[in-house]
Amino acid sequence: MALKLLLAGDLIIALGVGLTQPYVVVLLHEVRGMSVAAASVLWGLGPVVTIVGNPIAGTLIDRRGARFVMVCGLALVAIGGPILAYGPGLASALAGVAIGGVGWSFSLPALGTRLAILAPERIRPRVYTLRYLFFNLGFAAGAAVGGFAFVNVPPATEAGKLLLPLLWVAAAGLCLVTILLTMLAGRQMPPKPDDEEHQRRGYRRVLADRAFLRVLGATVLLATIGYGIYNSAPSVMALAVHDPATLSFASVANCVAIVVGSPIALRLTPRISARAALLYTAGLWALAWAICIPTAMGSGVGMRAVLTSAAILVGIGELLLGGALPTLVNGLAPDEVRGRYNALSNLALTVGMAAGPLLTSVAAATGSTVQLLYTAVVLAGLASVLLLRNPVRVESMPAAATAGSES
Repeated sequence: MALKLLLAGDLIIALGVGLTQPYVVVLLHEVRGMSVAAASVLWGLGPVVTIVGNPIAGTLIDRRGARFVMVCGLALVAIGGPILAYGPGLASALAGVAIGGVGWSFSLPALGTRLAILAPERIRPRVYTLRYLFFNLGFAAGAAVGGFAFVNVPPATEAGKLLLPLLWVAAAGLCLVTILLTMLAGRQMPPKPDDEEHQRRGYRRVLADRAFLRVLGATVLLATIGYGIYNSAPSVMALAVHDPATLSFASVANCVAIVVGSPIALRLTPRISARAALLYTAGLWALAWAICIPTAMGSGVGMRAVLTSAAILVGIGELLLGGALPTLVNGLAPDEVRGRYNALSNLALTVGMAAGPLLTSVAAATGSTVQLLYTAVVLAGLASVLLLRNPVRVESMPAAATAGSES
């Protein structure tokens, strides 16, 4: 029951993310009066804050329990949204982004830790795959609601300027519902270490795990090519051939691949190791960018067809990674520092998501999009090498028993 409550809460919070995230720059520009460039830079500060907050979250999870940290994180997300939407001046917009960023940096690794504690070994891959699927479904539904609203009430109109900030109020309300479900899911505390030396060493102990370091390196590389570059390079490539509609086809194809492929992934993930699933992901993402190279050089099929195909391959890889990465991380993690392992895993994903757009920006500025695609293929190969060098058995280790319920 606790697992169902946490997954339901993740679906609900994803609705709020879908309602707001696609329209942040629009809000800052149309309602807060910022330029598009300034709004984009401001929104880009969120991942930076997340990078700083993740290590703190890991320590708190291991010392205070994942539920406490998750509730605190969700509360910060609920507070940051309305501040971003309604606060006066630039300082309040900065505060809203920063508070929300800290909230996500706390809540995501805490959720990963709670699922690992609650899920028996045999179902961990399926649980994490379901979690990824539910979040994507919630995000898509929220974005669809927001898009439908603004088709009828454009953000540039007075009515639209009144409606737009209300989305952040609705998202805050959904955060409160998720907090309630999180509380009802019970309290899962990590086992107490035998002595204080475990807590004092903290991240030094985690970073001494060479197998985990290789997983982190592979995670950064995969996140760079499968999230970071995917979220930025298609725009550059579509605009280069004067066909922005290509992005819509690619986005729809990506979502359909995730939804349609989910039953297959749910059947497949318990039957293959987490490392094998990540290797398949690396191969799929390398292929996704490799098929774009001839078109980017001007000799392949149309950009619309090739980017749509790449989006399908990326979507299938996302499903595999969504279940395999947390399974692998929590299979390597000792119970008393599990929070730190999950926090560093989220940190690695965030670093990769930030690195991809930076690489794309450099490629766009220097006219080297083809070299960017070759780089993505090479990075996928390097990620595979790191995973293949991992000598540790990567299937899930036995799940830790719940250390007690709240008295």
